Amino acid sequence: MSVLNSSLELLGHRVDLRYALLHYLVWVIPTVGFIGTVIGIALAMSLIDPSAAGQPLGEIARALGVSFYTTLVALAESAILVLFLHLVQAQEELAVNRAGHYTLVNLINRLYAG
Repeated sequence: MSVLNSSLELLGHRVDLRYALLHYLVWVIPTVGFIGTVIGIALAMSLIDPSAAGQPLGEIARALGVSFYTTLVALAESAILVLFLHLVQAQEELAVNRAGHYTLVNLINRLYAG
């Protein structure tokens, strides 16, 4: 019985390790979006000329809009990817659990009963 538990634990860890890079990529997408926002705000701020009387507010507003859309797109993409990542990982872990249960019922219990 402990051999089965150890094998299932190893398979569970293997599943987690296979998703490590994907978890990082899903995490880094909103980070890149926030970096884009900071760059966009910095560029918009560079358009401001304190000595000029009539500021080009349209250009500044467009630059800020692009920077905020960068974050919006990254957050939406990350939310979708996290959902799919969790659904796929849950299915793989469920398959491992079903295989363990099948082995327990059809092999281990019969060995102990026989």
